[in-house]
Amino acid sequence: MASIDLSAAASPEAVAALNEMLFAAQDALRLALGRRPGLWDAALEAHLERAFAAYDRYRAIVEAAHPTSCRAGCTACCHDNPRGVTGVERRYLSALVDGWEDAAAIHARFRTLAEQATDAESWRRKRIPCPLLQEGRCRAYDRRPIACRAFVALTPAEWCAPESENYAGRVNPHLDPPAVILQIFNALSQHVGLGGPTDLHRGLS
Repeated sequence: MASIDLSAAASPEAVAALNEMLFAAQDALRLALGRRPGLWDAALEAHLERAFAAYDRYRAIVEAAHPTSCRAGCTACCHDNPRGVTGVERRYLSALVDGWEDAAAIHARFRTLAEQATDAESWRRKRIPCPLLQEGRCRAYDRRPIACRAFVALTPAEWCAPESENYAGRVNPHLDPPAVILQIFNALSQHVGLGGPTDLHRGLS
């Protein structure tokens, strides 16, 4: 798969947004470490909201300089099984899903998919939609994990589908935040008893 250097990702504005994300993650960890292990509440969720909002600003800055083909209703990446989803991201997402009337069915669907675990490329070719996908839209879009947010397409959206004759030439850089932020997310996850990173299917099963 092709790759590209996105210069805007290193711009002062982009760096400032990532720093804001880092500060929010640090604040969350600092809050958690000052309390008994295992405690999760709205205060921690508020820090995560800050972190995700800062990341979204970072992505918007990069996309303004490097237009993507990602659009509402395009679901190519929603037929994947995102890897490396941290415990706090899973908890943040589940807090929303658990309030839905069909929450039990959603979790059951994730359990079924988790039983079919395979490598990322093989799964992508199965073309099985994420259980959170409904009528071409993610029901949990505002709470989706970094692994989902970081995926962008610079080539035409249809190239993202494995059955496309242009699939091998697609350009899908991942706008991953600095590793230290995910390390903080993982440390926070361990402190509040949410375990280590895993794929989305296992995480929501």
